[in-house]
Amino acid sequence: MELAIMTQTRVFISGCNNPTGYFASSNSPGISLFAIDFETSDAELETQYEDVQNPTFMTVHPQIGRIYATSEMPQLAEGSVTAFDVSDDCKKLFRLSTQSSAGSITAHVSLDKSLNYLLVVNHGWDEDLGGRDQAMATIALDAQTGLGEISATVKHDGTGPQLPRQQRSHPHAVLATPDNRFLIVTDLGADAMMVYRFDAANGSVQHVQTTALKPGCGPRHFAFSHDGERVHVCGELDSTVTTLALDKDSGHLSVIGTCTTRAECAKTSNYPSEISLSPLGKHIYVANRGDDTLARINIDTEDGVPKFVETVDAQGQTPRHFAVDPSSQYLLVANQDSDRVNSFKIGADDQLIPMDFSINIGTPTCIAFYR
Repeated sequence: MELAIMTQTRVFISGCNNPTGYFASSNSPGISLFAIDFETSDAELETQYEDVQNPTFMTVHPQIGRIYATSEMPQLAEGSVTAFDVSDDCKKLFRLSTQSSAGSITAHVSLDKSLNYLLVVNHGWDEDLGGRDQAMATIALDAQTGLGEISATVKHDGTGPQLPRQQRSHPHAVLATPDNRFLIVTDLGADAMMVYRFDAANGSVQHVQTTALKPGCGPRHFAFSHDGERVHVCGELDSTVTTLALDKDSGHLSVIGTCTTRAECAKTSNYPSEISLSPLGKHIYVANRGDDTLARINIDTEDGVPKFVETVDAQGQTPRHFAVDPSSQYLLVANQDSDRVNSFKIGADDQLIPMDFSINIGTPTCIAFYR
């Protein structure tokens, strides 16, 4: 008799566990690690770490498995990021160190391509809380302690027409370009993308260009094409995707085209959240909060112009974040206000096919696969 072979994939799920005023709930247990099997629709909780405030976004080191999580705490002058290690048997998380983010409402973290620096952006509170109020910071990684000192910070200015959301600068994401020569930051409040030259030897940055986007679009998260020559950014305030060409030598961005993230019949207020390139690179996925859908958008192979294809039901309320698993066969979406993570099979032509498999967990806001 043949025994079924169980293939497990590990995934971190984090969320809001302290009231903020702008999240509908704060039911998250903190950071949870699950072992899941998509074939059998099985999810086993391996460990949880509760003693961390509002880990609403996180990233995982692809080589050593160390995890870095934000603490998004409104009304604090400065937020923070914390580094964690995972035990060999994946049954325990260990806090290593915590570092200030140098600004309020820490919103997003990523790693540079050398894997020597943590990149952090702060959304920023509208009031003066007395902190450093920096838009972006680079933080040196430390092999023993997890996080070292802040290497560089930058401050943003700017406003947009949609008040009160755009009465000041509100950075929302930072990523290094695939060649690690530049850092790009989206600023929802300023309707702009800021490009910085990055020195991986010391973590320093130098402003190169500010690219203005359509007034009132509110750029949030973004993703690179597989060849690194294009950047796709979702507009949180106008439900669009804008594709830009990236000059790899100068770091300059230029707009190629824009399309909607929602069907023509959609009438509700809508705020796109996460965006990601599909595994094949021919489409973009975007999560729509309000419509509560996942959009599939085609990328023209010739001119790169994005074209809306369809939306599918996110299977829950307020899809704040999603991630594709390491096998590129499945997608998990964090439905924040349904207290549930839902799953999709990635089919032919990058179609998203709902699965009868979900994980019930309070206020999920971020998903990170543990490789």
